Amino acid sequence: MTSTGMASIGHESDEDQVDESEPVVCEDLNAEGSDVKPKLDFATVPGYNNVRLDQSLLPPPPTDYIPPKDQKQPDFMSAPVISEDTARQALLEHVAQQCCWGKGAAEKMTIKELQSSTSYHYILETYTEERSTKWDFDPFHGQPVDGPQNGPAPGPWDIAATFREVFKNETQHHEVPHTAYVKDCHKCSAKGHVRCGRCHGRGRVKCGSCRGTGRKRVYRKGKHEVKRCFSCSGRGKKRCTRCGGDGRVTCPVCKGHCRLRWFIRLIIKWVNNIGEHIVEKTDLPDELISQAAGSLGFQDTQPRVMPIARFPQAEINEASHRLLNGHQFPQRRIHMQRHVIRMVPVTQCFCEHKGKTLSYFVYGLESKVYSPEYPDQCCWGCTIL
Repeated sequence: MTSTGMASIGHESDEDQVDESEPVVCEDLNAEGSDVKPKLDFATVPGYNNVRLDQSLLPPPPTDYIPPKDQKQPDFMSAPVISEDTARQALLEHVAQQCCWGKGAAEKMTIKELQSSTSYHYILETYTEERSTKWDFDPFHGQPVDGPQNGPAPGPWDIAATFREVFKNETQHHEVPHTAYVKDCHKCSAKGHVRCGRCHGRGRVKCGSCRGTGRKRVYRKGKHEVKRCFSCSGRGKKRCTRCGGDGRVTCPVCKGHCRLRWFIRLIIKWVNNIGEHIVEKTDLPDELISQAAGSLGFQDTQPRVMPIARFPQAEINEASHRLLNGHQFPQRRIHMQRHVIRMVPVTQCFCEHKGKTLSYFVYGLESKVYSPEYPDQCCWGCTIL
């Protein structure tokens, strides 16, 4: 083999042959599949002394928020109550949507009592911004290099950036100005190519059809015969399709340009942190309340909201204080907070059918139904396996 890693034409031992079906496994640091880490001798950038290849969080500068003295909470609203006709019609529509449920029970059962209540869904949203930095690179092909010669790099929280919509998760990537410089590629040592990881630089691989023997045993006309392998023409080896027989491939890091442009990347994440609490006194599962439509009993949006203190349900007041205390983010900047109380109507319908008592729930403004006790859950003609 030549010093450049080209495949030689002469005889190779069986140990040098590589099965073309084998995965790429490289021990050579200059090979295609090897994991070469650059040396951490990056340029020193004032204000970014601790930046490494992995992301590092940068806490925002401290800010003192003073809530306005006249900040008030809106008035609370109430949830609607449904009638017996609405309760029965909701059950009939629910039955019609279920496979194999019969509607006879829904039509004939006697509704004895309706117990209406209101479930409360408290939601707190805190919209935060998080900034982190890391060294990154791209192949250098002559593009402009904004380095320290253009001035000092701005601080990570001095770089202007804004989100598109409040309370929506978003991530942005920015190059920190005046931090770029050019360096030889650490992967290929500025050669532009690396040893092929499939053939290990040999240019040929073991034929997968004959397993490198050059011959195959075939069954023909009632007997076994040994024939020359058609795939490799009896050579036992084939040209590596990864490198085309050259033994080298373009460096996957610098893309053949030999040099890299290093710079500090700023990663900005706007995250909507959500906390919620449900107050539901019946046997209706809480997750159904969170998925149902409700009336807006309360909403307040401020840079910092005040905990709810005078809502008729003491559990909501306690949840508001607790969740707000938990929404402290020392590593992030808080932009906005919003909390709402959704009021979901719930009606438990107590019924009698064929001498048996049962109940079902009608909940939400869209009159959804939860009826695990419904008697006709399998109509005639169905077979339960």
